[in-house]
Amino acid sequence: MKNVIHICTSSNGGISSVVNGYVKYFGLPRENYWISHSGNFIFSIFRTIMICFKILFDSHKIYHLHIANKGSVLRKFIISIFIRFRKKKYIFHWHNGYFKKMFLTSNLERKLTENLLKYSCAIICITKEMKVFLAENMQIKNNVFIIHNFCETILEKPIDLEKHRNTVKIVFFGRYVFDKGIYDLLVAFERASFEVPVQLDFYGYGEIEKVKEIVGNSTKKNSININGWIEHSEFLKKLQNYDFFVLPSYVEAFPVSILEAMGFGIPIISTHIGGVPEMIENGKTGILFEAGNINELTDALEKLTANKNLRIEFGKNAWITATEKFSPKIILKKLEDIYEKV
Repeated sequence: MKNVIHICTSSNGGISSVVNGYVKYFGLPRENYWISHSGNFIFSIFRTIMICFKILFDSHKIYHLHIANKGSVLRKFIISIFIRFRKKKYIFHWHNGYFKKMFLTSNLERKLTENLLKYSCAIICITKEMKVFLAENMQIKNNVFIIHNFCETILEKPIDLEKHRNTVKIVFFGRYVFDKGIYDLLVAFERASFEVPVQLDFYGYGEIEKVKEIVGNSTKKNSININGWIEHSEFLKKLQNYDFFVLPSYVEAFPVSILEAMGFGIPIISTHIGGVPEMIENGKTGILFEAGNINELTDALEKLTANKNLRIEFGKNAWITATEKFSPKIILKKLEDIYEKV
């Protein structure tokens, strides 16, 4: 880790939490985490230029580029030119949940991505779906590795859902946008028939006023709480009080929020999207449904709300999966193996 520079965003979101996890658990020196984007366009241009100049005089030989979509691709492409100029190596780490859509709709972004992939010494995909896509659509099969995001919230034992009494508490954490399925969740919650008291809490950022307006017109508005973005550490403290986590997304790569819930032993409702089926086994650690199918989402909400024993069973299984497949120790070993090969 000391011999590799990681280049990534510092904005809210899954990618920055992954690299911050490398600092916390993998021994990545903070000075080896170079920030290329901070949420502001002007600052991001400045940061990218500064990184390019740093590379000209930097002694490290390997750069680990964490790439999503749009501006992230452009910034990393510019940075890669300077890496190649210095005749050094870079690893392409693909976090983009929109990669299929991007290759179909954005000609410039596709070409920049293809160039980045072409000159990388290794490619890290966070899902099997990504690796298959590269093989079938771009004929890239060599030096492609799958490394899932890791779970940093794994407790010594799962939380005791048996102790949760009275109201069943459901939580959503993420951006308030269509792609996250938040509007489907509001419709499904409105339609669902619950035999016990239920509370649905939202935490996030984005179209918050639109969401509040919808909730204001709901017959169950007294059971729904809309919250803004809170610090990640604060959310993790709150997460342990919930009975299950819902993420009804249309687009995902390998969502960290699901991993965090699994590490606590909290069951999941989510969709057959991206890497989610690699995380959640339907009917064992949670319930998966087809994105956009509000009837299936409604049924899932009713099923988990009504059956406490099922929530306990799914929660324990989710914790076991997180421990055996997504612990920091396991992911670090895979990452170190790639560095050795490079």
